[in-house]
Amino acid sequence: MKKRLISVTLLLALVLTLLPMTAFAAGSRTPIYLGYADVDYMAEEILKEIPTAGKSPTEQIRAVYDWIIQHCSRYTWDGSFYFDEAEVNAQGTGAFYEASTQALKEGRIVLRRELEAEAGYSSAEGMFLSYDSNQYIASFAYDMMMTRTGNCAHYSALLTVLLGHLGFDCRLIPGEFVNNNGSSVEHKWNYVLVDGQYYWLDVRMDHASASGGAIGYYYFMKTDTDEWAKQHNWDHTYTDWLAANASAIAQEYNQDVLDAVGPWGRCSTWARAYMERAGNQGLIPDRLSGQDLTQGITRAEFASVAVKLYEALNSAVPAYTGANPFTDTADPDVLRAYNLGIVNGVAADRFAPDSTLTREQAVTMLGRVYELTETNAVSGGATLEQGSQVFADDSDISDYARNYIYFFVGQGIVDGTGNNQFSPANTMTCEQAIKVAVETADKLG
Repeated sequence: MKKRLISVTLLLALVLTLLPMTAFAAGSRTPIYLGYADVDYMAEEILKEIPTAGKSPTEQIRAVYDWIIQHCSRYTWDGSFYFDEAEVNAQGTGAFYEASTQALKEGRIVLRRELEAEAGYSSAEGMFLSYDSNQYIASFAYDMMMTRTGNCAHYSALLTVLLGHLGFDCRLIPGEFVNNNGSSVEHKWNYVLVDGQYYWLDVRMDHASASGGAIGYYYFMKTDTDEWAKQHNWDHTYTDWLAANASAIAQEYNQDVLDAVGPWGRCSTWARAYMERAGNQGLIPDRLSGQDLTQGITRAEFASVAVKLYEALNSAVPAYTGANPFTDTADPDVLRAYNLGIVNGVAADRFAPDSTLTREQAVTMLGRVYELTETNAVSGGATLEQGSQVFADDSDISDYARNYIYFFVGQGIVDGTGNNQFSPANTMTCEQAIKVAVETADKLG
């Protein structure tokens, strides 16, 4: 097999360790790079072949799992190379290296954590490399990417790297596989963190049991450790620690994002100044700290933004009194916003907390917050009158939203979407909602 590009990979690993750590946040995962430019480059190229967009976490993991089983072999290498070493080397010292280094600085990728030492455990005592170390994984993943042939360590290393690039913390676990006749062989498999819980994966054994293109998924996303142990022997010290600290590991990654780029996390270039102002003024709810703010804001997330704006304008924390009318949420901010009359349910007993908001809905709700400020309450409520500018798509704006939209446009707080369009039915993003909130607080507070 081809020799690894040690000089290239160690160079990037060194540079990345000198840069601030960043990380992924739940529900908006940041790619976890290994810190070896050649391996990370090939991982990105492979992922272009795997359809993961719009899929759930389990579906994304299954897509990668399937690709490995369908494209890799445990038999003797036939001499084929699937990447050009010269191109990999060029990317590892040039364009890809520069882009990934910049992405790390901006919090768009994160360097994979090595957790064995933190857990007080080494899976390779007396050996030069730890099995779950980035260097060990890079070595085996490199060979598998180049030749698509290898043993269980190669399979597990490749799965670790590819899932990492999708934002999943994936661990390589060494031990033995127990055959049906009671004999055992040295073996490697994976442990992956998804939504606060680790799951077992054994892509090599599911590859071995696949027949006629059908994958049995006998070892895919399993949670029962006792059941897993019937066919896997290993020192449980490390995996027990990982399971016990799953939430803390995710929170530490998220804290790294906050430390590196502030509570506004990832946002568009135009929005950064607004997000910094909002962060400094406490207008970004905890639930959005470190999140991808370019995504559409949900009804529950917006309720939190509305409550933060109310607090900023009134120097008071609203309370909720009365029975919860909703059967699909007990979120405190939703109930506070409902009690204030800022938000309503989508039905008598449903709030639909995970549904996104349109631009006109969001502006209307922030207008209601403004109307609730002490200053405007004294004067009998805010005067939200339609200005002289009329959008070309004015007829698409709902009657309930029209005055609010034109008031905020007249104040320079809300913009159209270009070509004299307001696009009232478009989804409001998190950063757009926060921008309106911080501008309202600054200009009208």
